Amino acid sequence: MNTKGLKQAEKDFKSGPVMAQTNGRPAKTHQDYWKGRLVHRSYEDRDGNTVEMPEYHCRIADAGRREWFNLGTANQAAAAVKARDIYVSIISAGWEATIAKFKPSPVAKITVCTVGEFMEGVRKSAKFKPMTFRRYAVKLRKMIADIAGVDAGAKVKDQRKKNDYVNGGHKVWLGKVDSQSLGLLTPLSVKAWSAAYVAKAGTDPVKIESATRSAASYLRCVRALFTNADVIEHLTKVLNLTLPLFPFEGVKIKAVRPERYESKIDPALLLACAHRELRPKRGQEYLALNLCLWAGLRRKEADLLTWSQVNFEHGQIRIETTPYFTPKTKESTRTIDLSAEAIDIIKSFKAAGKSEFVLDGGDPRMDASYDYYRANPTWKALQGWLKEKGVTDHKAIHTLRKESGSLMANLYGIESARQHLGHQDIGTTSSIYVGKKARREVSIGTSTLMAVGGKA
Repeated sequence: MNTKGLKQAEKDFKSGPVMAQTNGRPAKTHQDYWKGRLVHRSYEDRDGNTVEMPEYHCRIADAGRREWFNLGTANQAAAAVKARDIYVSIISAGWEATIAKFKPSPVAKITVCTVGEFMEGVRKSAKFKPMTFRRYAVKLRKMIADIAGVDAGAKVKDQRKKNDYVNGGHKVWLGKVDSQSLGLLTPLSVKAWSAAYVAKAGTDPVKIESATRSAASYLRCVRALFTNADVIEHLTKVLNLTLPLFPFEGVKIKAVRPERYESKIDPALLLACAHRELRPKRGQEYLALNLCLWAGLRRKEADLLTWSQVNFEHGQIRIETTPYFTPKTKESTRTIDLSAEAIDIIKSFKAAGKSEFVLDGGDPRMDASYDYYRANPTWKALQGWLKEKGVTDHKAIHTLRKESGSLMANLYGIESARQHLGHQDIGTTSSIYVGKKARREVSIGTSTLMAVGGKA
């Protein structure tokens, strides 16, 4: 028997990864060979900072010639496959054909605007609320900083300086990020950033779900900066900024299961405790609690509520546009019916009111770019009191609004709860804001069954 021939035949039928071995190591024609030869190249920006590019590169040599190739992806496996393809093209088709295919010369070098130029243009041309613009800007800069590796290699102490608004640390960090090219934002880098963000959560399912939800929020906010056609036209045609191609092309934002509210509050007991403990000497906290629990108001709605919006005769609160407040959505403009007990509680504070606002506090700031509340000391104190009473949610005050919606849904149905809370989509009310309050069980009539001998 020709054992040598059989062994060779066995070899011929082995899989690619096994066949592509040379002395126990992958051959150059196998992608595994290139994994250890991938690098992130860097460049120096206009301020002299070293910036590492997110895409992998590799340097390939053959027949006395060496060339760098940008593999166009931050995914190591995909980059290794492309590097292998380039090498195979070199040895089969030659350098010129490979260069033409994988490294074509650009017709003209396109300089994409910086992050700072882009955000300044958006600020001037978009009609975002100051707080909305700030939220979008924070998330874009966080994404760019991660992709560009602005904080890479820095000690924890130095990384914290970016939050130093007093001594200039934040300003320095902001300058580094704003000087980055917006061209760093590509579909590949966005996908890689999202995957890396979620990967930091480790293997804990709860943490993974939370990170996935946060990543989706980042993607939605940053994408919103690129989807307003009027703004993009103003940036490119009026301000003459060069923008990258739509960086969210093909990027799927994962739908995450919402965190459903689970009611753990006895509202009657909570109100009784508040009446006993808050009403005598902490009346503003007592009033704020009643506004959120009886009327289901958002904190901002309660904070800027004026006495003119309260109709004592009809027992109603009207949430509408005022000189100090604009409802969150069209559906947020609404009339809320209140019980006689709730109206009496609110009315008892009217005579002692110090201004046109229901809650005492400072002056409103319509141009605030952060969550500014006139009655912030009241809200902070109420938050602490609620936690003492077992309302341990991170947003304890917002829990009062959810509890109000749950009570309304159990008494009058989900549509009434949606109107009460001012939601645009009833799905939001159903899936997030309303928790079960009353016991609901299947009743099959077991007593009748037992009366006939327990036989089906």
